[in-house]
Amino acid sequence: MNQPLGGEADPNRWYFAKHGEEGPLPNPSGHTFPLLTHDATGKWSLVGTGFYVSDNGLFITARHVIEHVCRDGKQILPLVLLHLYSGLGLFGPSECLFRPIMQCWLGATEDIAFGVAATATNNKTGQELRNWTWTLSWSTPPNGAPVGTYAFPNHTLSDNGTRISFRPDAYVGTVQESGDFRDKVRMPFPYLQVDFRIHGAASGGPIFSDGRVVAVNCSEWPENIDHPPGPGFGAQIRCLKDAFIDDAVLLDADCPRRMTFDELVRTGSINVANYVPRDANASLSGSVLRLDMPATAKRPEIEVGLYF
Repeated sequence: MNQPLGGEADPNRWYFAKHGEEGPLPNPSGHTFPLLTHDATGKWSLVGTGFYVSDNGLFITARHVIEHVCRDGKQILPLVLLHLYSGLGLFGPSECLFRPIMQCWLGATEDIAFGVAATATNNKTGQELRNWTWTLSWSTPPNGAPVGTYAFPNHTLSDNGTRISFRPDAYVGTVQESGDFRDKVRMPFPYLQVDFRIHGAASGGPIFSDGRVVAVNCSEWPENIDHPPGPGFGAQIRCLKDAFIDDAVLLDADCPRRMTFDELVRTGSINVANYVPRDANASLSGSVLRLDMPATAKRPEIEVGLYF
């Protein structure tokens, strides 16, 4: 069993609810997932965490997670998300599938990315699979407000990268500070500073407050002789104001076109509390990267630990 990394929350404090329903889930892995790649030798590795914001595969992660598989603006390694699906919140090998990623919008300066996963279907019935989602919030929680994250940094690679064991955990704390800009190098965008641990592969995971995602895990100050781990930093959800996807098809349209994050919110595809629409005349920033390089290595054996 994977050993704790430090800073994990008591599982009895996990109060995650399925979107549109009351009551906690046994395990919120259906909302949140690991992002995996493999090298030329077929060895798999974990590059970060992501989470769904629509029930048909729109997701969010950190920009630097996506850039891990890119060079000079082009994809050089495959990237897949480990899609976990279960009606009960109990996950085993039969509840895991590797879901390709089609494209991602990358923030121009913001460490945030907005992606499109490939359509997932039941291999027996052909029915399109739906996933659980997080509700977002445009608001900034005040200093001292309780916050937390749920992510997949605790993992073990074995058998030369052909077996991966995950133990997802929640990490909780409070907001220390926030702002529209912190510095030109580390946080040149709306940020949230928190006092809980953001371990390496937790990058891209959700920072939630009052049941809604308010930011995305980016980094934490490293531990050294003179300083304990942390604080952690996240990009606020409002960093997505300029996000867009290409080649999208609306339900009432026949031709694919560019669709903005603003449109997706206004049409109800993504649920954002306290949303403030962007100026429709303002120019969009950031860029879209195709991520359709297929995984060619043999799928690794997957274990997902439960907290009970």
